[in-house]
Amino acid sequence: APMAQQQAVHHQLMHQPPQQQPPQQQPPAQPAAAAPQASGASIANYLMTRGTGGATAVGRATARVGGGAQAAAQAGFMPIRELSAYSGNRWRIKARIIARSDIRRFTNARGEGQLFKVDIKDESAEISATFFGKAVDMFFQMLKPNQVFIFQRGFVKAANPRFDKGAFTLTFEESAIIEAVDDDNTISGVTYDFKPLRDIEQLSINTLLDIRAVIYAANDPITFNAKSSGREMTKREIGLWDPSGEGDSCCVDLTLWGDRALGSFVTGSVIFLKDARVGEWQNTKVVSSPISWEIDPDDPSAFQLKAQYEICQRTKPLMRPVGSGGGSSGGGMRQTLAELKQEDLQLGLMPPPGQPWDPNSRSVHRHFTVATITSVPNDRLPCYPACPEQVESMPRAGATQTQQDGAPSVRMCQKKAQEENGVWRCAAGHTCQQPSYRYIGRLTVMDYTDTCEVNTFDDVAKKLYGCDADEFRQHWEGEGGPEVVNQRVLWRKVSLKVRSSKEVWQDVERVRVNVEEAGAVDFRKEARVLLSEVRASLGLGTQ
Repeated sequence: APMAQQQAVHHQLMHQPPQQQPPQQQPPAQPAAAAPQASGASIANYLMTRGTGGATAVGRATARVGGGAQAAAQAGFMPIRELSAYSGNRWRIKARIIARSDIRRFTNARGEGQLFKVDIKDESAEISATFFGKAVDMFFQMLKPNQVFIFQRGFVKAANPRFDKGAFTLTFEESAIIEAVDDDNTISGVTYDFKPLRDIEQLSINTLLDIRAVIYAANDPITFNAKSSGREMTKREIGLWDPSGEGDSCCVDLTLWGDRALGSFVTGSVIFLKDARVGEWQNTKVVSSPISWEIDPDDPSAFQLKAQYEICQRTKPLMRPVGSGGGSSGGGMRQTLAELKQEDLQLGLMPPPGQPWDPNSRSVHRHFTVATITSVPNDRLPCYPACPEQVESMPRAGATQTQQDGAPSVRMCQKKAQEENGVWRCAAGHTCQQPSYRYIGRLTVMDYTDTCEVNTFDDVAKKLYGCDADEFRQHWEGEGGPEVVNQRVLWRKVSLKVRSSKEVWQDVERVRVNVEEAGAVDFRKEARVLLSEVRASLGLGTQ
């Protein structure tokens, strides 16, 4: 019996379950044997929290899970929406490039530099990324829009609201690791959140927005040298229209810079803009520098918008010139003088310096009208002797930095000069032997609804009179008198772009109307407009 008991105890000790052995006796490979029973996500997340590095960690996870490699790799990517300033640079994201900017070169206290930006997105969110220095040379040609990449070794920082959207942005330097991968259908392409053009007037400067509009006009690109850097710059202004404003029409100017200004923009095409930036020019809102755009996209809303534009052009064609300084009253369509005056009743005075501006009030209206010149005053010379001295040109108030860079370096003084002992002198103290005359005068215009007195200045008056102010002065002082030149203007039908503003003159409020542009009337187009108005009034529709 004792021998049988000893054998039973010995058998029990020899066949004790492995899990009751002390932990230090477990084989090192035991956790690896259990790994296939765990999910790929748990393995990848465990390895990443161990700080073993993005690519290496996922490689180890792939080797261990075998057939679950794809799931483990996907689980190793951090969603963009979870990035924060505390994420460090050990994250990996898989994202699609939805937009890429041009390379921008700059100079600061540390010397010359370069950068470019991309907008990327995954299934969770979008974020902007900026590449600096050598990273520009390494990745610019590689990172093409609409392709999918894996991004590593970047840095997360708080976004600058002036230049970035969202709470955070990414930066990449030459130490970044970026790998192109196959397309991923789970990551969609560009998505838009369109805002109507009428909302731009209420948006803050530097706001980014998506726009769906029609190109109603496009100026030719212009090239000039920047004042601050001397670099050659290219600029182009494009007119955008949508039916969101008064009278089912609203127009806004779009400004493009650099190589992007050299693209093809056909009048009548629908354009989708991504992240256009709101700016201000001549007291009105404009948009510029979208990070990407699509022209005539295959989208039902684009087809509908184009049909609305074609109807607008048949019934009341747009006459607003591009580059007129932003949105306009009347939605960019032609108005009668009575409509012009009625809208100007809503104008408010500009606030005193330092006082806040009422966002519900407008100090400037711009109108487009066709009228006949009925009166040219003969009681005084419609020009004045101007100082020809060249002075430094100061940036206009409200101009963006790019617009300031593009301003001319010098301009004519233009102050009124008076003759003193055979020498002409202006209020700034400049002297000259002979001044240069410039136009400043008034005209009365009329259409079938009302009359209006407008002010004209040098550039516009030259077009109307067909000569410069020096030649007009010679006629004024000659035997023929001013009638020789005035006959070129009187009873002439012209197309006008005017700027209305309210001012106080001798303690009395009044509306001042200045002509910004004047041109000949296209009578064939005018006839079509009149015919469409007749048909509309008779309920016959348009043809």
